[in-house]
Amino acid sequence: MEPIEFDRALSSLLSEDDPLRVRFERWRRFLQRELTFSHSESVCHTTEHVERVLLFALLLGRELKVSSDDLDALALCAVFHDTRRHDDDLDVGHGDRAAAYYREYASAHGRNVDDRVERIIARHDRHDRISEEKFRKEGADDETLLLYRIFKDADAIDRFRFGPKALNERYLRTSAARNLLPLLRPFVLRLTGYEA
Repeated sequence: MEPIEFDRALSSLLSEDDPLRVRFERWRRFLQRELTFSHSESVCHTTEHVERVLLFALLLGRELKVSSDDLDALALCAVFHDTRRHDDDLDVGHGDRAAAYYREYASAHGRNVDDRVERIIARHDRHDRISEEKFRKEGADDETLLLYRIFKDADAIDRFRFGPKALNERYLRTSAARNLLPLLRPFVLRLTGYEA
């Protein structure tokens, strides 16, 4: 099956006038116009992957009723998270590099740095046990841990771009991810050319 156009697939999830669609489009434009990727030859960690992670983070955040500011924090995590990859393997450390890019970008453009966003980006390429332990040692609140888990689930759901069995669903961290998976799995599979 040929991959279908993203915007048509997006319309199956969000109507044009849905406020979440408007937010998604704003962050999508930001990604496309403002950010660069170090590993521009990537076949796995592409702008399209980042757009899907952005969409999923916003959908999961809405499902869990996070605040508007927290939805924007999730969007920032999504758009920056893979920008500083060096390869398509595990590339442990790309989170730290992407977090540094986020800080540099914010500073260069006179924007405030959200410390939660910086830490989530920095730790997204580590095992949950290690990352969550570090968050707790720093005194992170439950909201920050929830944002981390939402973001990690959003990134994980896009593993379906590798095929229908690419995600072990028992590792999902949030109820929202488990609830939305029947909708999001076929979305990714259709979009990436797999049968749902």
